Amino acid sequence: MVLLAGIGAAIAAPTTCHAQGTDYPNQRVSLIVGFAVGGFADTMARWIATRLGERTGQSFVVQNMEGGGGIRAARRVATAPADGTTILVTTTSLAINETLVPNRGYTAAAFEAVSLPVSAPESLSVSAKSPIKTLADLVSDAKAGKVFMGSAGIGSGSHIAGEYFFKVLAKAPVKHIPFPGGNPAMMGLLTGDVTALAATATALVRNIKSGDVTGIGIAAAERSPMLPSVPTFAEGGYPGLSAASWTGFFAPAGTPEAVLTKLNSEINAILQEPEMAKRMETAGLQTAIRTRAETEKAFRADVANWSALVQAVGVTQQ
Repeated sequence: MVLLAGIGAAIAAPTTCHAQGTDYPNQRVSLIVGFAVGGFADTMARWIATRLGERTGQSFVVQNMEGGGGIRAARRVATAPADGTTILVTTTSLAINETLVPNRGYTAAAFEAVSLPVSAPESLSVSAKSPIKTLADLVSDAKAGKVFMGSAGIGSGSHIAGEYFFKVLAKAPVKHIPFPGGNPAMMGLLTGDVTALAATATALVRNIKSGDVTGIGIAAAERSPMLPSVPTFAEGGYPGLSAASWTGFFAPAGTPEAVLTKLNSEINAILQEPEMAKRMETAGLQTAIRTRAETEKAFRADVANWSALVQAVGVTQQ
């Protein structure tokens, strides 16, 4: 995966967009990323920012503001001027935290969903060295108390989806082992520290191709084109779970619709460029071309979906 180096400078004082955004962008735009440099959201922000700048002739500057699972950055953008000069780039955490973290200082209503350009379904996998080869094998071992499930951390989409699968669908609770990120969690699986890994499907692509990991199932209605050999949970006899992690672009509530629509259409155009499409494919990401209205509808539905999963699992953070 190609990473673009550098962190944005200080944010310029915004001014009101002329004619309610019809000439947007007419000044520098800050993309506030809620996670560290090199992560899923940061990489997408930098890929898109570069092309937005080239297409519009304005600077789109990435500024990383990690902390609290995306909460610090979301709180910053929620109170920013609603003129399109400050955009939040975050992950599924924005939808999950709506229920997971009651006292975060903002709600999902504080944002307008601009674009949800890429996503990947949640999944369960095991080491290729494991005797577990199917979802049925995994559930059997879980019911016998033999499964330790790793994830990128408590409250991550992978953790919530994995817990939901075992606790609600399979009725076979497992011991959750949180790791400080996706890469350490994958290493935990490969070294045998955990029996199974709950992770987005993107984390599996390279390791399945190398023969190190066996994909057991994905939480999607259909198999992923990036992982055609991995069955859905429904195929394994456990329907009822659809969960995916995404990266999205959000503006403060009240931002002029002309600004939102312009940014949405620019990102959609970038996603369809051959070079960008190839990058997404290599990274194992699924792209989605949606209008601004469709994006808003998809985000609100995802907030409701994750709320149901979080409540069913019974996990909360203060």
